[in-house]
Amino acid sequence: MSIASAQAEFQRVIAQIRSAKEYKIRTASGAWRTLASAGDTETAALASTAGGAAAEQGVGLRELCDRLTQMTDFTSATAAMAQQVSDQLLEAERATVTALQAAHDLEQRFNERGAAIPPSPQAAAAFETFVVGLTAEAQTVLDTLGESYAGVIAGEAPTAPRSGGPGAPAAPMAPGPAQATPAAAGAAPAGPAGAAAGPAGGAEATAAAADHQAANGSAVGSGEYPHSSVMGPEQGDFAGWTRDPSTGYLVDPATGREFDPATGRWIDPVTGKPFGEATEYAARLSGLGTGSGGLASPAGLALVGGGAGSGGAGGLAGLYGGVLPPSVAHAGPARGQALEQAMRNMNQRAQLSTHMAMREAAQGGRPFMPPPGMAGMGAGGAGRSGQGRGAAGGQNRRFTDLTEDPEVWAPRRGAALGVLGE
Repeated sequence: MSIASAQAEFQRVIAQIRSAKEYKIRTASGAWRTLASAGDTETAALASTAGGAAAEQGVGLRELCDRLTQMTDFTSATAAMAQQVSDQLLEAERATVTALQAAHDLEQRFNERGAAIPPSPQAAAAFETFVVGLTAEAQTVLDTLGESYAGVIAGEAPTAPRSGGPGAPAAPMAPGPAQATPAAAGAAPAGPAGAAAGPAGGAEATAAAADHQAANGSAVGSGEYPHSSVMGPEQGDFAGWTRDPSTGYLVDPATGREFDPATGRWIDPVTGKPFGEATEYAARLSGLGTGSGGLASPAGLALVGGGAGSGGAGGLAGLYGGVLPPSVAHAGPARGQALEQAMRNMNQRAQLSTHMAMREAAQGGRPFMPPPGMAGMGAGGAGRSGQGRGAAGGQNRRFTDLTEDPEVWAPRRGAALGVLGE
């Protein structure tokens, strides 16, 4: 296998992973959950009416009670089925986000290694072996994702009373294994009006705009986006931050800081554990723009972009309310190394947070424009030039910038599992 074919195979597998649409799966799950909630409400109302009819004396009331009881059983079973589909789609969405994060990491490793390879036959052979290994890792991620999609199966819907007799077949309520894919899920009703469509969704998809300037320098769209992981203007100084679905932490795309809204504490960028005193803003997620711990981030942008030499530990403490994370608070020869690790982790989280927010916006989620300095970052932190130095002295196209090639993540026809590109 040549270097070119090895790279092409790696990009093909990554493109298959990126073809999944996590936001569409999430909104479809929300639609099924809404149906389940409506079914539960109707079940309670029918049960109450049936109970009232059973307690009264009169011609036909017993027949009415029996009919209402049948309808109660039907709506209850339908609600349970809808909730099952919603839960399965939610698991598929979480698996998709995990796969996309893994693909982002693999791309970053690919770009960083490819940019540093000298043009020699030995280096080219080593890089080819490295890419083959990365492709194997990416294929494992893809296979795991396919297994999660295969689990979106709910079975058959209950038959409505007197809808066709005892022997009438029930209509399928959820897609079977062959159709249980995010591509099919994306066609289900979505959350906010006008936000269900993807990039090809027509005028509704292009009407929304990032009309609110957030404190961290990003711009986000106003309005209701109940399924979006991007915080809106109603979240105060947390507007423009994103929620990591795997941890629940809020991530600042400008600096890579993480905040746990459940405990009101910052997250150590090295250990990933909460530290410091809980803030009074844990419940309302706003107000941190004043006093110590303010979220204004121009210094943070320089800090993350420049590494340990740009502000050092003092600058890092300024991002966390004047308190250094425990991993870098200790004195000693290892402090500089810990600080560099903290900067590197924050930079990676900032890039990933920005990337996922842009993906979501492209699928019809909350409009998002990244903070200054993050707009052109691909997997390796490069600009929008989209070029990286190849192992054989050529140019490797960086394929992580969604603004360059939206087809990287778009669903492809004839895809494996019905959603993943060939």
